[in-house]
Amino acid sequence: MSNLYGAELAKVFDTMYQGFIDYNEEFQFYAAKAQAFNAQSILEIGCGSGNLAKYFINNFKSYAGLDLSDHMLQLAIDKNPTGYFTKADMCSFVTESNYEMAVITGRTSSYLLSNKDISNTFNSISNALTSKGHLVFDCIDAEKFVPYVDKNPKVVHNSTVGIEKFRRDTNWHIKDYQENLIYWKAKYYKLKGSTEILLGKDNVVFKAFNRKEIIELLQKERYEILSVEDRPSYAFDTFVVHAKKVN
Repeated sequence: MSNLYGAELAKVFDTMYQGFIDYNEEFQFYAAKAQAFNAQSILEIGCGSGNLAKYFINNFKSYAGLDLSDHMLQLAIDKNPTGYFTKADMCSFVTESNYEMAVITGRTSSYLLSNKDISNTFNSISNALTSKGHLVFDCIDAEKFVPYVDKNPKVVHNSTVGIEKFRRDTNWHIKDYQENLIYWKAKYYKLKGSTEILLGKDNVVFKAFNRKEIIELLQKERYEILSVEDRPSYAFDTFVVHAKKVN
């Protein structure tokens, strides 16, 4: 698991990413998918610190958030005391209820480093869905992102949240071209005038995907592909897959 979700940086993530991501806009995107087939219950995989969860809780009849990080889950619970959150590995989990829609948000899919992990995740989700349940998730687009990393081994992202300013300095390189694995190393700073305060460091290996492999793995686990669409984010070229469980 990334250091970003541990004791040192969980609160940094929670604050800084509010300057990277418009969570209301994120919610509207997923809500539109749910409304298209009248889904009233939703399972969020990789719920993190609960910045998106509050919108789901307020607009769906039933919500559950899953995450592997104790520190992120505690932040989510503190923000959303009426929500249901549980610690779980997306590769292997069981839910007490079945949901009409599951979402994997925030490019959490990039932590699935092998086809076995991906297949296990799709299978666990299928078991958690209703008989005609839907799955919507985003992936880092290997066809666009891998060439970008090759040309840009160092990048800087700035975040402003209220009056607070932050910066993330990232070094990354392709660890495995065949598997589209990227090694990420980052430093997080809080900026006060000309002063830089180092908040912590993070390093992790993550995966980018091409559409063909994702579609084939979904079909193998008995999903029908409804759409695949480009969706840029603040730092990554992504695509979003919408699939339906096939009994």
